[in-house]
Amino acid sequence: MAKSFTSFMEKIIDYAGLFPPATLPMEQAVRNYFRYRTSRDAWMLSRFICPAARLKELYPFKEHLFSEDNPVPISVLGRSGKGEQDFLSGIRKDLALINEFLSYMEDRVKVEVFEVRLPAVLFETPDHSVITTFLNRLSEELEYGFQSPVTPFYEIPVSRNWKSAFSAVTKGIAEHNFQVLDSARYQYYQAAGFKIRCGGAEPGMYPSPQQVAQVIDLCQKHHVALKATAGLHHPVRHFNETEQVTMHGFLNVFGAGILADAHQLEVDQISEIIADENPENFMFTRNAFAWRNLRASIEDIQQARRERLISFGSCSFDEPREDLRRMKLL
Repeated sequence: MAKSFTSFMEKIIDYAGLFPPATLPMEQAVRNYFRYRTSRDAWMLSRFICPAARLKELYPFKEHLFSEDNPVPISVLGRSGKGEQDFLSGIRKDLALINEFLSYMEDRVKVEVFEVRLPAVLFETPDHSVITTFLNRLSEELEYGFQSPVTPFYEIPVSRNWKSAFSAVTKGIAEHNFQVLDSARYQYYQAAGFKIRCGGAEPGMYPSPQQVAQVIDLCQKHHVALKATAGLHHPVRHFNETEQVTMHGFLNVFGAGILADAHQLEVDQISEIIADENPENFMFTRNAFAWRNLRASIEDIQQARRERLISFGSCSFDEPREDLRRMKLL
């Protein structure tokens, strides 16, 4: 395998077997994850994704699966809430469950990421300063609730005013990060990122290439890390006959982000990469990733993956690998 490919794909997949369309029982999902951890493709696998409300379901596997020698990285999903107070109340309940989980599992797990959808009320009339203020308050709850470093990723609902909402939230996160990182009060709370949903249970939940491109562009301009979820089981964008929807590809989305960083691409250029359904346009050479005539060096890839394009959640670890093998990349 080319080093450009391994740099692109290293620890890129967070395993979300508990979530649709797989919706596996906890035992099957956790056993799958441990099997993947010992496979030859384990280098592509990152965290196990679990809702805070279901962490207790992992307790029975503590002794015979989890090990202190190789702690499992976990990404926990918060429960969100409709209004600000409802949301913060839910966060406190989630934190209690997380701390109980960490205490019970001892040194066999690491909660590295906390993902949550922000309350929709914040985006009825998007204002980045309002979002910054809310995130500052939320960060105090998370700093107090965690006893080890955690990176939060904030998701927002895609609404009719998506352009102004995306703009407000990325700018709000950027200003919030600047204020938090400049404060000595924070020991565990790390710089926040943005989470984009690339699919869902119905066609209307799939964002357009332009919407995804807008998020990539804004995160690049504001230096905000990006995590993706849903709808990215396959490498290249394609029409799915079963679901009757055009699905995004992870080579498209992450490749567009990497190239946007390397070449300061405009939104329309980013969108063109995301919309491309021709696998032959995506290439990995010994020294670079390329889409058509645009290239990103191994150093470009590694920096983008380390700082900005973190991972994507997938309910399957098998489907991405099967497609990559068909493309003779794996």
